[in-house]
Amino acid sequence: MTSTDVAKASGFSRQLVGFVLNNTPGQTIPETTRAKVLRAATELGYVPHGPAQALRRGRGRTVLLAIPDLPQGGTMGDVIETAADELAAEGFTLVTYLLGAEQRSPREVAAALTPVAVAGMLPFSAADVATFTASGAAVVLPQPGTGFGSNLDESMRLLGELQVEYLVSRGHRRIVFAAPDDARTSGLASGRYEGARAAAERLGLPRLKRHVVPTSGAEDSVRVWRSGRHPITAVACHGDETAFAVLAAARSAGMRIPDDLAVMGADELPIARYAEPPLTTVSVDGRSAGIRLARTLVDLLADRTPPPFDYHDGITVVPRVSA
Repeated sequence: MTSTDVAKASGFSRQLVGFVLNNTPGQTIPETTRAKVLRAATELGYVPHGPAQALRRGRGRTVLLAIPDLPQGGTMGDVIETAADELAAEGFTLVTYLLGAEQRSPREVAAALTPVAVAGMLPFSAADVATFTASGAAVVLPQPGTGFGSNLDESMRLLGELQVEYLVSRGHRRIVFAAPDDARTSGLASGRYEGARAAAERLGLPRLKRHVVPTSGAEDSVRVWRSGRHPITAVACHGDETAFAVLAAARSAGMRIPDDLAVMGADELPIARYAEPPLTTVSVDGRSAGIRLARTLVDLLADRTPPPFDYHDGITVVPRVSA
């Protein structure tokens, strides 16, 4: 169905129907006329053609979100769901794109969708920004050096910093960073490790070592950490899944948690509180991040300066028994 069909059904001109359907400003149209046009459109099942509307407005209503090809947990789901709701309330549609999932690059996807804005979890290159802008995007986040938008690198480093700072506050100085052996998380693990390593250096600790824990179990890792004259007393784990493996191995070895070995996770999975013992972890508020991202995009699209935010916002330590 097209606007021409709506015009025929309602008995008005195509121009007047176009004014009503597009909510064109500056037009004085009686409410009874407007209601009749909209009723005809509803009865016919008329749906506006997005690309045509974008051409008329000079700007589309689609926002493209590029997501890293990583195991998608509850936090990312919260980010996407909340951002989509916030943007929908402002008349925008969020479309997600999983990086690496297809042969086409995000730039090709952007060219096909002509989004009004493109957002990602990592800063785009200057070439990507130029390509997105050429395809019609008025806003691209994050850009190199930007102060606005999500930046996964900064968040990951902050997680590692908080882990080490908390463990040091509990009296630990011999700490190891436990990374998973999943290749897909190597980027995230590197960022979290760099944050943990930098915090350890700043706090005067011995150089923080990074130890890969195999998916088959952490028994060998725990044995290595606890051997020697100066055994490791605390483990900062890349995520809660790794922490669960370390907890299980430590219990099998007869260790007391946290007296013999303190264990700390990250991402606060729902089952973390039910671990044995309950897992100390770092919580990432995905809903808060989604709201901040959406509102930043909306403000920039409206030529408003978004309020500043701190990467600490929504990222907090959740103390429990394990550390």
